[in-house]
Amino acid sequence: MRYSLPVLALALGLAACGSTNDQAPAFRGGAGGDAAYGRGLRALDGGNIEQANEYFACAAQFGGGYEVAWYYAGTTALDLAEAGGPDAGDYREDGEFYLTTSGNAGWGASQAALARYYHDLGNAEEAVYWTMLYTNNVREMSLGLTRMETDLITEIRDSVSAQTFAEIQGRAVRFVPEPIPAGRPGEECNAAIQGDRERESSDRPQRPIRPQRTSPPGSPRRQPGSPY
Repeated sequence: MRYSLPVLALALGLAACGSTNDQAPAFRGGAGGDAAYGRGLRALDGGNIEQANEYFACAAQFGGGYEVAWYYAGTTALDLAEAGGPDAGDYREDGEFYLTTSGNAGWGASQAALARYYHDLGNAEEAVYWTMLYTNNVREMSLGLTRMETDLITEIRDSVSAQTFAEIQGRAVRFVPEPIPAGRPGEECNAAIQGDRERESSDRPQRPIRPQRTSPPGSPRRQPGSPY
């Protein structure tokens, strides 16, 4: 049976991190969270997911304003979890944490990623919930962004009964964004946040300690397209 995803009154107050279009801005050097984020993009473009994850996790420690770094920290962690290995469980937990935190802050890319993630896991209720939040995300609608195919949205919303759908709708209506507070990176990120300079692979930061959790876990897989 098919149900319409309602247009909810969700005023999503986002930090001023995103661009005004759907293109990732070019990295122009600098220090702090910008440096760590830029290095993460370079590592990601080079196919070094583990290194990219370390850099994005450091950028995320700067807190609010770096929602896109939280998104990438989450998706790269889930990529590493999917690759297997002794740290797979930890990476999956990290991925869920980063994506849920930024999704709860109203970051559309993270909400869409969570919807896909839970759909792939067979958790229909969570998939519908995050899909509902994403499709009613004011920022996404205002920028005309499309991160989920219509067929996938239909498949997800049809995966639950009418009663369950109504219950999830009530949960979504009560959604209030939880902005990520300003943060401060730990010492393990010192090298990653220094000014723009080329560094040897041996100069990589140790795996950073993630920021204190501000919300319960939830998660997705890295997706094509801009996270903005």
